[in-house]
Amino acid sequence: MLRAPRSFTTTMSRVSCQITRSGQVYALGITYASKKKTEELLLKDAEGHHCFINPTGFHNHLSHHLLVAYDLGASAGHLQKIYDNEAKDQRPRILEEKDKSIIVDKDNWAQYLGNHHAYSSFVDFFSEEIKALGVSETLEKYVFEEEANKKGIDMLTRVVSGAVHPFIQIGYGAEFGNDMLIATGIAQAAVHVPLTGTIFYGKIDTSPPSETISLLELLRRVYGSHILAPPLPYDPKAFISARMRGALADGRAEEIARLCSLYHISDTITDAEVNAKVEEIIWTTVLLMSATGRPERHPRLDFFLMHLVTSSLFVRPLVGMLSKPKYKAALLRTYIPVIILITLSRGRPRIDPVLVMSYTDVPRPPVRLHTPSSSALGNPGNDVYYNPWPAMEEGVRYHPDSHVLKAMRTLMHGTKMYGTTPPGGVPGTFRDGEGKEETHKGMAQLDGTLFVRAAGIMMNHMGWLGVGQDPGEWDRSALGWDAAWESEDQLIL
Repeated sequence: MLRAPRSFTTTMSRVSCQITRSGQVYALGITYASKKKTEELLLKDAEGHHCFINPTGFHNHLSHHLLVAYDLGASAGHLQKIYDNEAKDQRPRILEEKDKSIIVDKDNWAQYLGNHHAYSSFVDFFSEEIKALGVSETLEKYVFEEEANKKGIDMLTRVVSGAVHPFIQIGYGAEFGNDMLIATGIAQAAVHVPLTGTIFYGKIDTSPPSETISLLELLRRVYGSHILAPPLPYDPKAFISARMRGALADGRAEEIARLCSLYHISDTITDAEVNAKVEEIIWTTVLLMSATGRPERHPRLDFFLMHLVTSSLFVRPLVGMLSKPKYKAALLRTYIPVIILITLSRGRPRIDPVLVMSYTDVPRPPVRLHTPSSSALGNPGNDVYYNPWPAMEEGVRYHPDSHVLKAMRTLMHGTKMYGTTPPGGVPGTFRDGEGKEETHKGMAQLDGTLFVRAAGIMMNHMGWLGVGQDPGEWDRSALGWDAAWESEDQLIL
């Protein structure tokens, strides 16, 4: 019997687009008006736009930009400006008229995996499942259960594919309690091609390895593996797809899995253990983005390593949605190899804690401050009295690139959670054993000012647009290769 195509507008209206939880930053400036405007614009984006802005598979970031700006205190008018600026670049949710005939259901959903033209129907389908089952049960059924991860289905792997964009989309839904973003996020995962499964060391718990290591120790071993050496010669024009293939070739995928298995994650993982893993992830990803430059060179911020920073903020909200410890463990076991894979695709750049600690912990916008009153207790023109965060929080909101806001939000969260960490107190600073051997040279110097230093580097590099600077650009050179640094214009004179 023929079935009439469903109306996606009707379906979507039955799934909550409300923001039911506060964000992890929840800056001053959030109002009833800004909340309602964000919800209105999120619904327009979900009903009207595809998850890819072009056939190549570049991602629609509009919902991300709205939510990060909202959480950083953007006004309702500012949120509308963001929407108007980005909506014009989007493609319609139904790409072609014939796509209306695609009807995804419980019996056939797997046959449409990887099909961009099925995205709209996937959104309808997962919206209906959320309405029937609830958000958590839908996520578990279609992403974490064994049936959803059979060979060829690989839904958990799809979630971390595409530079972790489906992970980020679902993560926003989890963080802000927005059912609609969960539906669009799972749908986005469904139309992605999965990464190779070889790097993933298993979703079922095995006995603990003979040794367990920290995430920074894992990174040290990645640096020390001759198998994981970056392929040569360096090609400055290579696309990320080619770099990913190189990072997986010639036994590298198996070596990633072997090393990641040493970072033990138990199927009985507790909430306290999850929090400890999340802290390690945030420290490590921020170091990968901000501490992989070269001495006496202008800082570079890698575009793909930045995605590790932005996605790291969603590990805790996503884990919090899952009812079973084994699903929480599976999420972590799938995310960790992606950190390593993306690092290798950038030429295996080495973190340099000494370098990042040489950057200022009192970054400032390039404007003169007013002279304070003689009665003022302290002078903001003097670093002794100056708090750099308010100016960065205000300045970043106006950047047209949502990635800058997203990275800043992770850094703000990092300083709130871990800013008081003393030198030597970062998890994984030292290798296991009796001695005090650092996992990476200079780790013992690193403290909680990492986040403000990284934020300052980013603002100075990407631009203080609110005070007249032009926007900068993320680095796509694959900065781990020595040859990527041969350009003379990158020298600090």
